Amino acid sequence: MKKNFIKIISFVLLFALTITGTLHALDFKYLDSTFKLDAFYDLPENSVDVLVLGSSHAYQGINTAVMWNEYGYAAFDLCGAAQPIWNTYYYLEEALKTQTPKVIILDVYTLHYSGEYGETSFAIKNTYGLKWSDTKKEAIEVSFDHTDTGIQYYLDVLQYHSRYSDLNKTDFYPYQANRAMYENHKGFYCYFRSEAVNEPDLTGVNYINEMSDKSMFYYKMILELAQSKNIPVIVTAIPFAAEPFHQGFFNQAEAVANDYGVPFYNFLTEYKEAVGIDYKTDFADNQHLNYLGNTKLTRFIANQLRVNYNIPDNRGNEKYVSWDKDAEVYYNQLENHNNSLITSAADYAPVFSNDRYTIIMTLSCHNYAEIPSNSKIIANRILSSAGIKTAPYDGGVWILRNGEIDSYKHSPDEGFSKAVSLGKTDGALIKSEPFYDEDGTKYIFNRIYFNKQLKSKTDYGLNIFVYDEFTQSLTDVVCVDFKDSTFKR
Repeated sequence: MKKNFIKIISFVLLFALTITGTLHALDFKYLDSTFKLDAFYDLPENSVDVLVLGSSHAYQGINTAVMWNEYGYAAFDLCGAAQPIWNTYYYLEEALKTQTPKVIILDVYTLHYSGEYGETSFAIKNTYGLKWSDTKKEAIEVSFDHTDTGIQYYLDVLQYHSRYSDLNKTDFYPYQANRAMYENHKGFYCYFRSEAVNEPDLTGVNYINEMSDKSMFYYKMILELAQSKNIPVIVTAIPFAAEPFHQGFFNQAEAVANDYGVPFYNFLTEYKEAVGIDYKTDFADNQHLNYLGNTKLTRFIANQLRVNYNIPDNRGNEKYVSWDKDAEVYYNQLENHNNSLITSAADYAPVFSNDRYTIIMTLSCHNYAEIPSNSKIIANRILSSAGIKTAPYDGGVWILRNGEIDSYKHSPDEGFSKAVSLGKTDGALIKSEPFYDEDGTKYIFNRIYFNKQLKSKTDYGLNIFVYDEFTQSLTDVVCVDFKDSTFKR
């Protein structure tokens, strides 16, 4: 009897664990919405001093790492992709259940949305991650057309139950399979690319475009809810490649803000020069600031906070250690990006001593006698920086981990292959493959594949493949091409 009881209990527990694991794997993990809410719910109560609300303009425009690292302000970007103002209101209502920020930064890009409801996919993103409560119920009711609102929007499992074909390896791990990167996430997302965009000319745009009644209602509701809690609000229009059409709505938003005694910072017009945004370099695309632009904007706003609001510098406070760890993520990414801009072999030496990196190096040589002397000088400089004292110009393969040589093989033969595990789910493969020229002469090319894609840049020279184990990302592939004695990516 006792044994049967134990078997039943064991079966029930195993079944429950299986169901829980399956639901976790199928669950949506949108980095631009649901994941932010999960991270927000993990915060200690009353730990957020600067609450940022709005759309992707806000969560890519307000750099929480810079605000923390340079000012000690604990900020969180509780924003959603293409988030209508009514969803922003319910995000604020939810946030105030556990947090009492010293100031709220509200970006109003989406006030120009004219529809009664947003696009369904974004409406799902902006309601799905909320915990079940009257707040979530009301958010769903205003986000979907009532003639089309079925029970699926109220029961999460009905939305993701058929997501089997979309699953990948990271779905089966917590924190996107990278705890170090995402466990302390503060809602900020950053692009490190640069794209020149058209600088808007909004001179003389003094007219008002009327926002929809629904947008106006929830815009005022946000201001009134904050004022009822005695929380100051700063309203912003974050830079993008705007049209006069947008400025008309910002003019109305500013007029409403003035009525409520709330400061309005339009960074497209009167505050543009003060921030110093360069439309040639500071954008990732025509809608979003990149790391250069969001750093400038964040510093300006943080300086305004320092002058006008009593926000504590919490650096060194144990309660805020997660902000330290979150900032570390951004600054590691920034270092990776800066390394990817290096154009000289002489400047590449610090990369080899970085203990976050796994580095794979391969050397392939067609004919030792034909290698230009400049190529030898450049290759020797790099190999020496990596701790390799003798350059075996007949070929070689090296793997560096934690700033030291982990393994190597000189002159690998045809058929040589070595698999290299990277991060949680990535992998590289080093293969020595034959090549025959027109005369039938055979050469051995030492090539690097990453997740089954060829990444080597040259078959006649030195390849350097750099993977960051912290961010779990391929950060750089460069080479010394013996054909023209160049260091290039």
